[in-house]
Amino acid sequence: MALFFKKSSHQENRIENAGRWPLRLTVFHLVDDYEFPPSQFIETFYVREGNFLHETDAGTQALRKGAVIVNHPSNRHTIKQPEHVRIVRLRFLPEWLARDYDTILESPDVLSLFFAQSWFDIPSETTLNVFTTREAMQPFVEMEFDLLQQNLATGRQTESITRIGLLKLMLMLGDEYSVYWRGANRIEIPSQVRQAFDMIEKAVLSGDSLRLKDLEPAVGVSQDHLGRLFRKATGVTLVDYAQLRRIHHAALRLLTTDIMAKDISEALGFTDSAHFSKSFQKYFGVSPNVYRQKFGPPEAAPEPPEKAPDQQG
Repeated sequence: MALFFKKSSHQENRIENAGRWPLRLTVFHLVDDYEFPPSQFIETFYVREGNFLHETDAGTQALRKGAVIVNHPSNRHTIKQPEHVRIVRLRFLPEWLARDYDTILESPDVLSLFFAQSWFDIPSETTLNVFTTREAMQPFVEMEFDLLQQNLATGRQTESITRIGLLKLMLMLGDEYSVYWRGANRIEIPSQVRQAFDMIEKAVLSGDSLRLKDLEPAVGVSQDHLGRLFRKATGVTLVDYAQLRRIHHAALRLLTTDIMAKDISEALGFTDSAHFSKSFQKYFGVSPNVYRQKFGPPEAAPEPPEKAPDQQG
C-alpha cells in the first residue's frame, strides 16, 4: 500500500522540545515506529504532516494530517508505518488555567475533551480521543501552534500571552471535537449546578467557608436534591469539588507567584498549613514546596557582588 511507504528527507526519528512547565511543546519527526508510553499528564497531539497507523489497546486506525489525539493519563499508543510524519505534542498543567474558570465552564466541548478529569472525576470507557479537524480550520490551528512554539522558544512560557494562546487553541480544538462527535460527548450542566459552581468559586477566591445549606436559597432546591444533581453532572460531591478548586487555585499561585505556601493556604481558606499540605499531597502526590520546585519558574541566579572601587579593572 503506497500510502505507508517511507519517503523522507531525514533518515531517523528526531525530537525537538520547546518550553518548560506549566506548558511544554515537543515536535516529533518520525520515519520509524514510535511508542508513546503512558503519561501522568494530559497530552494533546496534532498531526501536521504525513500518514500513519495509530495503534491503541482498542485497535488500529489510519490517521493523516489534521488529526488530533487527546490522551489523558494511563494510555499507551503507537505510531506505525509513518510516512514523513510530523506530530506536535502539547503537555500542560490544567491548574495553570484555574483563573479561566468562566471561559472553560461555558465551553462544554473544551470541558468535556480536556478538563473533565482534572476539574471533575467522570467515569469514561476511554481517556484517549481521536478526531480530525476540518481542512478549512487547519491553517488557523497550525498558526496557533506556531505562535505557542515561538513564545516557548523565547522563554515566555509563564506569560499571559502564552496561557491565553493555549486556551485559544483548546477552544478551537474543542469546537472541532464537537463537530466531529456532533455534540454527543458534551457535559451538560444544569442551571442549579452552574449556580453552585459560581458560589463555590466566589467562596474559594475570597477564602470564605461555604456551608452546603447556604446554597439552598440561591439555587432554589434542597441540599440533598442539589447534591444529587451535582454528583450526576460532575461525578463528584459538592464538598470534594470545592476542595479541588481550592487546591487548583493554590497550585496556580505556587506556579506564578513567590508567596509562601502558608500564606496561600490562609488566603484560600484552608483550616491550617498542615491541612493544606495534606490535601495538596493527596491530589498532586507531592507537597506544595516540591510542586513549586518541580513546576514553578526557575529561581533567578544571584547577581555577583559588586567589586570595591580599588578592585575594579
